[in-house]
Amino acid sequence: MIALHTAVRRLLLCLIPLILSGCAIQLVPDYDQALVAGLDDANVAALTLFANLEEGSPTEEFTDYKNDYARLIGKFEALRQRANARAVPPLASKLAKKNIMPTFCRPENNPAECLNASPKSMAEIVSNLRVMRAFHKTRGLVPDAVADFRNRYDTQIDQALTVENALKR
Repeated sequence: MIALHTAVRRLLLCLIPLILSGCAIQLVPDYDQALVAGLDDANVAALTLFANLEEGSPTEEFTDYKNDYARLIGKFEALRQRANARAVPPLASKLAKKNIMPTFCRPENNPAECLNASPKSMAEIVSNLRVMRAFHKTRGLVPDAVADFRNRYDTQIDQALTVENALKR
């Protein structure tokens, strides 16, 4: 009995390194070059809009920028949809549902947000741009308001770009 137990232990000790050396556990979605390129393009367009508005803009000038807002919101919505459509690896989804990640990630309603965080960042960008558009249309934009919208945007795009570029391995 002891000899059998020792033989099983030795076999397991030999097999475990072999098994583990061939395993790769993926907990995040795959890198998407088109998504990153789209984010880069949309970022340039957004920064151009902010640069054009940084000295402020009265409501009378809103129509000059209306199409810029629509294009940007459309770009970021399309990118959000693309990022949201990515499959989260099955093991990661199971782990997220088991709620074993709250020590480093505390999503309110959807634990999978920890595994695919970019769609939320992009949704916040879209929301910020919509609020900025509404302000511009109804009240105009003063330089301080543009700076505030820009600061919110910078935080959100930094999050999205950091996460997406980190997926490249």
